[in-house]
Amino acid sequence: MLFLARLAVVLTLMLATFTGAGATEKPFLHQGIAADAKRYEAYLKANWKPDGKTPAALKSEAEKVFATDPRAASRSLANAVAADEKDSAAWTRLAEALLAIKPDPQGGERYDLPIYASGAAYRGYQRAADDAQKAHALYVLGRTLEARSYWRPAIDALSLSLSLADDQTTREMYDRLRGEYGFRMTDYKTDNDATPPRLCLQFSEDLSRTQTDVAKFISVGGKDPQNLVQDGKQLCLEGLKYGERYQVQIRAGLPSDIGETLLKTSDIAVYVPDRSAFVRFGGKAYVLPARGQQGIPVITTNTNKIDVEVYRIGDRGLATTLQSGDMQRQLSSYDVDNIRDRSGIKVYAGQMDITSKLNEEVSTAVPVTDATGKLEPGVYVMIAKPSEKIKEDSYERATQWFIVSDLGLTAFTGNDGVHALVRSLSDTTAVAGTSVKLIAKNNEVLATATTDERGYAKFDAA
Repeated sequence: MLFLARLAVVLTLMLATFTGAGATEKPFLHQGIAADAKRYEAYLKANWKPDGKTPAALKSEAEKVFATDPRAASRSLANAVAADEKDSAAWTRLAEALLAIKPDPQGGERYDLPIYASGAAYRGYQRAADDAQKAHALYVLGRTLEARSYWRPAIDALSLSLSLADDQTTREMYDRLRGEYGFRMTDYKTDNDATPPRLCLQFSEDLSRTQTDVAKFISVGGKDPQNLVQDGKQLCLEGLKYGERYQVQIRAGLPSDIGETLLKTSDIAVYVPDRSAFVRFGGKAYVLPARGQQGIPVITTNTNKIDVEVYRIGDRGLATTLQSGDMQRQLSSYDVDNIRDRSGIKVYAGQMDITSKLNEEVSTAVPVTDATGKLEPGVYVMIAKPSEKIKEDSYERATQWFIVSDLGLTAFTGNDGVHALVRSLSDTTAVAGTSVKLIAKNNEVLATATTDERGYAKFDAA
């Protein structure tokens, strides 16, 4: 029993020692700053020599002129760390001297000195022997990073410094930087084109992925929000209404993914405007019969009139259109100009009235043949946009590709060649005597075949 008791004591001491080692502070790590420190140390070793003076004498010389001539002090301290690279205090003091130098306005010192200083402070932190040295080196490192506008690393360095030693100067600097550049709401915007509209709040850091009850930090008109969608740095409030005003409060304490919480409560007044004028088509491709009803549905929002253009793609331009993938996507303004100037033939340009309902999507059939007259079989593209002037002209255009034909073509390949089947779109019967061309990517006609009574044509393998 005595042996077991002693063993328990030993295990307890070992566990305590291990726990203490594991409970040490998380070290400050930053690849960019570490690289700066490595380059600066290599530069000092290559270019600075102690000239027979001891590191202690060099540090003493530096302190005598530090207040009046920090540039001279930095030279002595550079020699000191070149002589003794493990001297944490000399590294940290060198960083302070570099920060104190008034940079030459004609050169690049105002950029270089903070970089050298952060490298020196980082080495001072790495070579520190105790918590007091580490805390002071991290404070100086925070100052150098502030000079470089490295706000988040500066805050992290100061936070770690305070965890090692609670210093009033460090705390004041930490509170100031965290208040200005720490976790905070940076912007907000209403998305009035969503259905229903929503308000999206932007934050400087990712929101906590472990906090599930985010709603308790948000209120809309004094009430809990209907629905919240969290995505990285963005938090969206959904279920709003067009034309309504809202008072939204974001409460202090909202957690981030880096461990910081929102310091201050923010109140914002939001107005959700009506939806922007908008036009879109329901699908990527549409087949119009050569006879009968020829209307293409267009979906609009908050517009009473739309501008419509229809272009026919010439046979010589079909291969290029298919290869580019234009028929599988919405066209850009550049693509429209290219069709207008090169590959397309304009068959119609005009306006169409729309019966609009405020903030609702309205589907209207564009009477193609009524506007254009009889359309020849072929491939067409219709482009539409609101006639009203809008603030931002979208890069993409509402695009509807459509084919005018009574023939449906199915083609597939095999080891023995390419097989084609042609049927009527009106009654699905096979169509005989139809000429089918096999066209290469470069628009060259490789072969021509005529369908038999089964509507079948074959192109032998090359």
